Amino acid sequence: MAKRYTRDEVLRRLKEQIKEGKPILMFGAGIGLTAKSAELGGADIIAVYSTAIYRMRGLPTLMAFMPYSDANEHVRTMAREILPAVKEAPCIVGIGAHDPTLNQEAFMDEMLGMGFSGVTNEPFAGIYGPDFAAQLESAGIGFSREAEMIERAHKKDIFTAGWAFNPEEARMMAEVGADVVGALIGVTVGGLTGAKKSLSLEEATESVQAMCEAAKKVNPDVMILSHGGPFKDPETAEYSITNSDAVGYAAGSSGERMPTEKAVSEVTSRYKAMRLKK
Repeated sequence: MAKRYTRDEVLRRLKEQIKEGKPILMFGAGIGLTAKSAELGGADIIAVYSTAIYRMRGLPTLMAFMPYSDANEHVRTMAREILPAVKEAPCIVGIGAHDPTLNQEAFMDEMLGMGFSGVTNEPFAGIYGPDFAAQLESAGIGFSREAEMIERAHKKDIFTAGWAFNPEEARMMAEVGADVVGALIGVTVGGLTGAKKSLSLEEATESVQAMCEAAKKVNPDVMILSHGGPFKDPETAEYSITNSDAVGYAAGSSGERMPTEKAVSEVTSRYKAMRLKK
């Protein structure tokens, strides 16, 4: 079962990596096998959230942002399947903060009791774009609820990672005490169910840097991770952190779905290339 860490313990582990000149890697896992494999590969954090289960079912991750299922029920089920596969890496849970019927504090406590060491805001309202996100906000179920959840977790001395789509959201996440801010560029490009278009690598990295600057104005110690858009493999991820103030990368589809698609397709082709005895 995944080992439970305090906030200070998680921060110490991450800062040691940075001190050694190594980037932080947060790996989003939808199934136990990929979580186990990511830990063997050295992932610093395993994140468990509802979008990941869809991609590992061969469906678009955007399904998690449509009204077809309960994100928090997904996470509760995923926790039972993924946490036993992880031994040492800290695991954090993506909680859907927008549900007005959810007792956030009770749900956080339940998740921590299962073995999670931190909290993040996923799903996130920013994925819908400014117009619909504004409507969600006016209805009381928008980004501010995500920020309030991160603040609530911070006050409980729980490690937090706050996702942001723009400098204003990054600033807000830093203000409420997020230890890590994930600089989101949108759905990752590539593979069978990924996005088809995105910003250029240069434009996306400039966006990451703008979020870095906004968050660090509030808290110079906050750690920024790049994610999504054109950052789809180790080479593009490295570009994002060597050309910005980000100290690491959050792998989602780029670490789980696309490598699986490629590996399974290639080995299947090789099996089909076998020849029967003549």
